[in-house]
Amino acid sequence: MKTKFFSRRKAGLPGLACSERTVASARLAGLTLLSAAVLSACAIKPEPITQAEHFQRAQNDYKTLYSTYVPLTRPLTLADAISRALKYNYNARLAKTEQTLQERQLDLAMAQMLPRIAANAGYTWRNNDNAAESVSELTREQSLEYSYSEQPSHATASLELSWNLLDLGVSYFQAKQQGYRTYAAVERRRKVIDDIVKSTQEAYWKAVAADRLLPQLKPLLAEADKMLANSREASAQKLVPQLQGLDYQQNMLSVVGQLRHMQTDLNTARVQLASLIDVPTDAPIQFAPMDLDYAATAAKIDPRKLEALGLAMRPELREEAYQEKIDQQDVYKEIVKMMPGVGVLGSLNYDSNKYLYNPNWAQLGVNATFNLVNLIEGPKAISAAKASVEVSRQRRLALSVAVLTQVNLSYQEYLAAVEDLDIAKQINDVEQKIRVASANEAKAQEESEADRIRRDLASMVAEFGYDRTIAQVHTALTNLYTSVGVDLVPPNADTDDLSKLSERVQGAIAGWEAGQLPSVSMVLPAASTFAASNGNGNGTAAPAAAQAKPSAAAPASAVPVAAATGSTIAAK
Repeated sequence: MKTKFFSRRKAGLPGLACSERTVASARLAGLTLLSAAVLSACAIKPEPITQAEHFQRAQNDYKTLYSTYVPLTRPLTLADAISRALKYNYNARLAKTEQTLQERQLDLAMAQMLPRIAANAGYTWRNNDNAAESVSELTREQSLEYSYSEQPSHATASLELSWNLLDLGVSYFQAKQQGYRTYAAVERRRKVIDDIVKSTQEAYWKAVAADRLLPQLKPLLAEADKMLANSREASAQKLVPQLQGLDYQQNMLSVVGQLRHMQTDLNTARVQLASLIDVPTDAPIQFAPMDLDYAATAAKIDPRKLEALGLAMRPELREEAYQEKIDQQDVYKEIVKMMPGVGVLGSLNYDSNKYLYNPNWAQLGVNATFNLVNLIEGPKAISAAKASVEVSRQRRLALSVAVLTQVNLSYQEYLAAVEDLDIAKQINDVEQKIRVASANEAKAQEESEADRIRRDLASMVAEFGYDRTIAQVHTALTNLYTSVGVDLVPPNADTDDLSKLSERVQGAIAGWEAGQLPSVSMVLPAASTFAASNGNGNGTAAPAAAQAKPSAAAPASAVPVAAATGSTIAAK
């Protein structure tokens, strides 16, 4: 037996030399891989973008922006302007994309609750048999000669399932958190839409005033500059009394300065509107005709009702409410983490080794683990999570105070704008009468041309002031709606069809243009809203903010709805 045993060891000597060559080759391969890893690590440091690349990127972005411009095909109305802003504005697109991202993250979070199933396949090869001897535990002598039970090359395959109940519990609350983040994204998109509506409405009314007044303003300013030059020359030649000439110049310069500022404001409004509705800033815009004789009377409404509506509907507060729920899930997660982890393991296996009696087999197991350190960390983590919930609550209350202030300020600004409109209308009426009388006297040569021009400029200031106060009334009413969280367009409204979106917006702003104040009754349940939006027959603001159906992106409770109820302002 010993002779045979040692002869086998001697027979294995040539194989030992081969093994040394294999080890040397392995070491060389390892050094090569290490060198490649070091070189690749040195190449990880990124290079800064060159100035030429920045210019190339800017040119590409410039082409992209101008290629997306959609020309105007009809006179622009306020509804068209708002619809185009919602469809083409990049901030609106970004908010929609972020909402879509949160929805995809929710799908991922739901998928992470599933068990882990892994399919494995492998192939093993070696250059000799995996033989081994056995030694007796009692006698410390060889009890079995070298033998093997595995082929030098064989294939394996398995299908493994694992499901840890602790991970399942944590994933469940993480999925709930992601669901609340999806709802919070809806509220952020509501905020973006409200900001776009406010900006578009304000720029539109200013641009309308610019379109009407700028053609009249330019020749008047040219005549004013001419008259100022003549007045200075007359004063220098002492053709008029010095005090009279200086008084005239002072009045003219004051009026001209006001008109210059107005001209700048009007030109800026056209640029802002063009940017919002996605047309080139130098493109001409034709506005739809509108009734310029606008009068309004402020109707009283209980500010407490507006405050209640604002606290319930403002997107910022609703987002904070969702954040509080997100933080509350952290408390539940920390509680779950303190529990033992129970895992279920199962697999189906196959091995091509011909020496196995059962090459196919199934395996099932259960294990439990408990981290004893969690007894120390767990209570502290739960306490920190609860503190985070309290911080969210206090932050929401602090924001609620700001919202109440905004609601009351918006209401007072609206009342003041209505009063300013009445005064501006009276001033404009008087100035227009003076302008007509001055023109008649100039024709009869009872008044100088310089005085006529001065009065024309003053009437232009009054006319611009009247147009501006009209815009301020509409802006103040829009701000009041926004401050209480009543949406013109819900966040899940279809913005792809521009004509349908414009019709929907037109129906919504009808109440705004008529001066309807928001009230608590303007928020309707989602079901009745959907019915109203498909045919309420009254052509009011109800269809404007209706949502088509509840979804993960826009829950039934998350979208405010405007109906044509509440106090009104008489408009003619």
